[in-house]
Amino acid sequence: MTVPDFRRANFNLCTENPFRLTPPAAQANPNVTSNGDNANAASATSEHSAQYKSTKQNYPDPSFSDIFSAFSEALTQRKAQGLAFLELTNSELMLIKKSFFVTVFACLAAFAVGTVCWLILNIAIGTILHSVGVSYVVVPLLLLVLNSVAAFCLFKLAQNAFNYLSFSRLIQTWRRVFG
Repeated sequence: MTVPDFRRANFNLCTENPFRLTPPAAQANPNVTSNGDNANAASATSEHSAQYKSTKQNYPDPSFSDIFSAFSEALTQRKAQGLAFLELTNSELMLIKKSFFVTVFACLAAFAVGTVCWLILNIAIGTILHSVGVSYVVVPLLLLVLNSVAAFCLFKLAQNAFNYLSFSRLIQTWRRVFG
């Protein structure tokens, strides 16, 4: 379907009515003149017939089935647009759900791995510090500092994963679509 370019349209004034740009074929009457002169009527008739041929337009005459099919096509397009929006919303919700489960799983895995590593590392460091000759009072203090640093790093990792657990992208998508 092509869209007409109205900037390039040319309009011809009708001689019988200067306010009508293009007269419909059923209303054009070349024999009527304003002063009743036959010579003017003949010139108006020839002028009008030439103008009528140049301004004749084919107006569409749609049938009920054409109108019904156009409305049904518009309805199916609107339905497809709504379904596409629902699919987009669903994909955003799936992303949020997956991020939630990945965050929970990452936290649980980090806790399990951290616990095992913490035990092994603390035993190894305590053994090494004791074999070097460090006092029994200093060994737990050094282990507490090392464990605090490790816990802080794991907390930052969980906090970074938690940032993706947000409805902001979904809300931004809805704002773009609805207004």
